[in-house]
Amino acid sequence: MKLMFFPVTIIEELPHILLYYNFSRKQNRYFLSPYEVEICKHGSQRTVCDIIRSSDFLCGLLDIDRRTILKQMPTNIPSTNSTTMDNCLSPINCEKSSRRALSCSTTSTNTNSTDLLLEMIEQRLDFKHRCMFYSTGLTSDLCVCALDVDHNSSILCNAIGYPNLLIDEELTNETNNNTKTQIHKIHHQYRQHVHQWICIQDIVNGLITCNHTIKCKSINEILMKMDVWLKQRNELKNNQIKSIIKIINIKLFKVQARQLVWDLMEMKNEVRFPRPSHGRIPNFRYCELAAENVTSLDCFKRARVIKINPSLAQEPLRYLTLTYNKVLLTPTPALESVLFYKLDPKFLRRNQLEWAATKPGAAELGTIIHLTALKQIHVDLVIVASVVVNPITGARIGKGKGYADLEYAIMSQMGCVTNKTIVITTCHESQLINDLPNNIMEQHDLPVDIIVTPKRYIYTKCLFQRPERVYWNKLDPDMILNIPVLQELKRLEEQDIIKQ
Repeated sequence: MKLMFFPVTIIEELPHILLYYNFSRKQNRYFLSPYEVEICKHGSQRTVCDIIRSSDFLCGLLDIDRRTILKQMPTNIPSTNSTTMDNCLSPINCEKSSRRALSCSTTSTNTNSTDLLLEMIEQRLDFKHRCMFYSTGLTSDLCVCALDVDHNSSILCNAIGYPNLLIDEELTNETNNNTKTQIHKIHHQYRQHVHQWICIQDIVNGLITCNHTIKCKSINEILMKMDVWLKQRNELKNNQIKSIIKIINIKLFKVQARQLVWDLMEMKNEVRFPRPSHGRIPNFRYCELAAENVTSLDCFKRARVIKINPSLAQEPLRYLTLTYNKVLLTPTPALESVLFYKLDPKFLRRNQLEWAATKPGAAELGTIIHLTALKQIHVDLVIVASVVVNPITGARIGKGKGYADLEYAIMSQMGCVTNKTIVITTCHESQLINDLPNNIMEQHDLPVDIIVTPKRYIYTKCLFQRPERVYWNKLDPDMILNIPVLQELKRLEEQDIIKQ
């Protein structure tokens, strides 16, 4: 008899299910898979413990450091003969997997009774209150085990088992002509698996792509039962559930989120040149379709002046903006000398529009907009780039430089944007993470109102305040010294010219 293992959780009163993304590709579609194993001779409860024991990730959900414990255990104690999850998730095995998403045979288990790791798992698992077994019927050899675990963001989940996940923030000091310079080391992290929180209702309603095992009628019925079971548990322990995740280090959490999305898009081949996409705004595939979708929005049709960031993924949108006779503001790279280039189609020939939409073309054909000139401009639409976005709340994470947040703060302080100005981002579906915690958004971070992907429009709940001005205490002193626009803004503040 086979067992499908579903660690599930409750967050914000929406039951979620944790699935393993095996990246099996059929007809250009990727499929989500559950854990599926053979029930061992010791019984279903022992099988669940053996599954958890074989995975750093599943042990991490129970706050058990598997690697440390295994190092401390005596070497003469035999461990489980079952193939561990990490070994089973090789590309060759993934290609061969059809019905069985994860083959971890535990029938030949020979675990010593003094196994410390297994004892810890058995102590932390309350099968009476936190576990539920469902049978798929008398004619089937498949049953489902639902294990209620405490919520962790999918970002934190995918950091489990990848100790080098934060390498893009590692800095090395290299001596060159007796001077020390800091160099960012950003690497493409090869992942064997990705775990994600998926809403059970999305699976039942067919809103996500799943493999044929999950799509079958009997499994769908069980997922609905799991939905009811988790909601009942939510009512009983409502006071104990914390839907807001406490993030101790927001900066490191954002690094983890970026790394996950970059790795995910590289694995699924969803980005174009330049590659790898790490350290950049992803130049995602079908960005032209996302640009066309933006032009269908009423706010775009009504807008007269539109500010769009200079990344490659938004280049088709800059071209369409000029084609639709909109005035385009595009920031200068890293705000080196001036703030914006202004491109007005009235003063451009038709054959110049495509060139004007590029970075060098904007610098050649655009009009320089200085800081004080912003008082005479009203921006109707702001389109920013993103690495990670929460489609529910509108929380956004950029590539880490903070230029988009800073540009909006300057425009807000100079009065060229208001609360009526709509903020949009274009991105790929893989950049959407719906359990991105609210408390990662700081005072200077810019949220988005509308998300546009190549497939759809998403109107967020707009739960966060936009930055109203430049918060000097949040800026790096070196950033102020290297950006003349900030120095001029500080001078205007000191002379009270902005208020006038």
